[in-house]
Amino acid sequence: MKRHDKYIERGDLIDATHLELSVYYDKGGTNYFSGGIDPRGYYLCAKPVRKSNGMISYTMFTGIRRLLSETKRFSAKQFELAVDMAKGFEDELIAAVVEKNKAV
Repeated sequence: MKRHDKYIERGDLIDATHLELSVYYDKGGTNYFSGGIDPRGYYLCAKPVRKSNGMISYTMFTGIRRLLSETKRFSAKQFELAVDMAKGFEDELIAAVVEKNKAV
């Protein structure tokens, strides 16, 4: 599966050194954690991560994701459009994740 990741160094998060921004395709379907059904499509996800000694670790449920484009199947062209579209929503997601996980 194709994925586009970008890391932003942050010092104001609980137990994290960076924010990971990812654009990816998800086949959707039943979400057993929320009890709902996730649409199939391209998503932008922002989550706090700790990078050290070549390892990346994160805590579950600390990130936020946003549906960029609903689609019936994966295509490389649509993926590239989703990566471009994600740039318009990055600041919004970063602010929401920082607010949710900021150090007090």
